[in-house]
Amino acid sequence: MSVVIACAQLACAPGDIQRNMSRMEEMAAEAARRGARVLVFPELCLSGYLAPHDAARVAVPADGAEVRRLGAVAQKTGLALCFGFPERAPEALYNSMAFVDRDGGLPIVYRKIHLWVTEKGWATEGKRLVSFALDGIRCGMWICYDCRFPEAARALALDGATLGLVGSAWFGPAAEWELVARARALDNGIFVAGAAAQGSFEGAAFHGGSLIVDPHGAILAAASEGEEGVIAAELDQGAVDSFRKRLPLLQDRRPASYRVDGLP
Repeated sequence: MSVVIACAQLACAPGDIQRNMSRMEEMAAEAARRGARVLVFPELCLSGYLAPHDAARVAVPADGAEVRRLGAVAQKTGLALCFGFPERAPEALYNSMAFVDRDGGLPIVYRKIHLWVTEKGWATEGKRLVSFALDGIRCGMWICYDCRFPEAARALALDGATLGLVGSAWFGPAAEWELVARARALDNGIFVAGAAAQGSFEGAAFHGGSLIVDPHGAILAAASEGEEGVIAAELDQGAVDSFRKRLPLLQDRRPASYRVDGLP
């Protein structure tokens, strides 16, 4: 079983949702021409990365017109879309990622659990991870800073996920973004597809390029930092099976022994 997955790399216009959606539509058409079945966009790509008051001002509901428009794009292109957006829910605001399948129906939404410093000024922490099936492949989502917490990817892998869909707007060194994407893949024997935002926020540049990584941590496709475009790679589920046969990391876990005896 295999699937072609693509990642979009772009510099989003801060606060200009209509412009960003138009660019996302163009990139979806390009990914579809390349035979992709799913396209991953960066963190908060719908709105661009924003200061707290601006994020709160432009936040949209998961069932709102903007997300429905992208659902129509998914239906038109036959391409599932995964994208970051500031979500306005009845109870709070969240830094979220939506997965819209090719039928253009209601999105599956993940709310970022580990918030970066600036995001704490407007977003509420998510409370759960989510996984779902795409062409028979179990997927999970996480966002940027979540990469630095191995527990998120591990929990999804234990639930059966073999593909992580990741959006980032990475303030740290580019080498660290690449390292954590490859490490989360290698830790769990999964594929990781990470879409990286370009540009800057309040003078701080985003770093790292989009990349698609196999279960061995090898890079299958990568984009250069500072450029816009779409990368794609074919993911063969057999690579997960082969890796886990050689290295049964999940089965060899010993949770009961993961305790520390504090000695003087």
